[in-house]
Amino acid sequence: MTPRKPRDVGNGLLAASFTAKEVLAVVRPHPHLGMVELTGAREFAEGTDRGVEARVRDYRRHLADASSAALVLESDAEVELKADTAAPSPGLTWTARSEGPLTVRFRGRLQRPPYAEITEIAPPEFLAQDTVLEADGPVLTLRSAGLGAVATVRASSPSGAVAWVRTGEGAECRAEGAAAQLSLTVEFTVDGGVPAPRGRAHLVAPSPGSLAARTHAAAVQYALGCCALDVADGMTCVVTDHRLLPLSWTRDAYFVVLPLLLQGEPGSEEEDVLRRHLNWLFGPARADGPWMRSHLTGGQVKDPGLQADQQLYPVLELVDFRRRFGHWPSPDLGHWRAGIEAAFADLVADPATGLLVSEETPADDPAEYPHNFSTQVLYAEVLTRLSTVADEMGLDGAELAQRAQQVRKRTKELFLVDGPAGPAYAYETDGTGQYRLYADANDLPAPLAAAWGFCAADDPAWRSTMETAFNPDGPFTVAGRLGGLGSVHTAGVWALGLVQELLYARTIGDSSRQERVLATLGELVSEDGMLPETADPETGAWLSRDWFGWPGAALAAVLASEDLRPQPAR
Repeated sequence: MTPRKPRDVGNGLLAASFTAKEVLAVVRPHPHLGMVELTGAREFAEGTDRGVEARVRDYRRHLADASSAALVLESDAEVELKADTAAPSPGLTWTARSEGPLTVRFRGRLQRPPYAEITEIAPPEFLAQDTVLEADGPVLTLRSAGLGAVATVRASSPSGAVAWVRTGEGAECRAEGAAAQLSLTVEFTVDGGVPAPRGRAHLVAPSPGSLAARTHAAAVQYALGCCALDVADGMTCVVTDHRLLPLSWTRDAYFVVLPLLLQGEPGSEEEDVLRRHLNWLFGPARADGPWMRSHLTGGQVKDPGLQADQQLYPVLELVDFRRRFGHWPSPDLGHWRAGIEAAFADLVADPATGLLVSEETPADDPAEYPHNFSTQVLYAEVLTRLSTVADEMGLDGAELAQRAQQVRKRTKELFLVDGPAGPAYAYETDGTGQYRLYADANDLPAPLAAAWGFCAADDPAWRSTMETAFNPDGPFTVAGRLGGLGSVHTAGVWALGLVQELLYARTIGDSSRQERVLATLGELVSEDGMLPETADPETGAWLSRDWFGWPGAALAAVLASEDLRPQPAR
């Protein structure tokens, strides 16, 4: 059976995707450009592809195909390519074996990823390709003056010396013998320095056991190896994926690291990564003001849309860190207090309603009305969790708890409308009687409302809202054998929509619904435990985003915790 997606491996500095015979690409953070990559993919045609959804999606599919590979293995016998995760290294290493002579061919270049987005605000400036290729014995070197980057591919073989030979625009090297073996190590340097390697590489690999075990293993390995990328000493950026959109959304990042928050132990790599991520969030990512829709790995704003919930998730992650590990990321409590106060100061509240205002929805789409329901649920939860530890840094915990209660009360009043199945909470409202009824797979706080204590599990309006969202005959569910909640953002059944329904089923104790949703997710999950953005509701074929950290991590978190609130490590 053909795998749903390529395999992934990363060491927190470099991340890569590969198959049984190809290394598709190797990427690493860049302090000014976000990311640089070693790739054999065709160039993204800025003049004809940028902003055209069909062309963007076609390019994304190309990145998962063997035709995009930078390194290709060839042999008359079967080839086996494995990633080496045994020892810490600044590079990534693969070993290939064959029963006959083995050749590896290089075809590619260094480039900044095109960040091929569907809903884009600020396209990146075009950078011309200027890669220079040099072959010197076992080392193939690629240099780009424009990127300030150098990559090397070192080849070795236990059967004897090997050497790269230039072939037109590429290069190749060959290992001879009846049982040939080649090791390939890729390293990167960029202007601005290279952080010390964090540790061994993490391979996202098929694992035995239940769906919970498989998705947990994948979520943790993908987060630690490929999403949590070290950008400077003490700083780690968390991207939503390492190939298609290696950008940081604070919303996506929170859920990508949530499995680490739920199960990381004091002194672990998980704790260190979370600490470094918080340093980045409350440092470089806020250097120019509020957290925006998306950021480059250096902290620079990529897309400047202002979303209210994006100001809340970093505070939630900070409080969750304190809750899980028993201390703040650093002893400088003044720094964390200032960061919290700055985040709250950047929130826009309507003086007439007291509720948060946002330019965009949590799906990155323009808001039709200023107040979003799931954002108010999230706001109340952030205030509540912060209130339990606020006094440690000189904030008024009692005042925060009171404010959380006011947000809950006011939201229930202003969002309550007549829905298709009775009283319901609107998706958006202006607070004066205008509203929109809608449900979106990106809005996880909505199904978490009861688990988080925003409302009771038997709240008629919340139950009606959720039942309408997941009604297979309703307007928000994608119909089909594997159907579920979708989003106007991208066609198909959303893995996150199914995770929402699983959350709801667990909260109300609907075991048959839980079994059905888990069975559906079990059909959609890849061999290595990852989930796509969307899939075909009849066949299960992945429709968008072969790489996406959020849905698999969210499912792993749901299967590990009743309410997604990290408990103190034991």
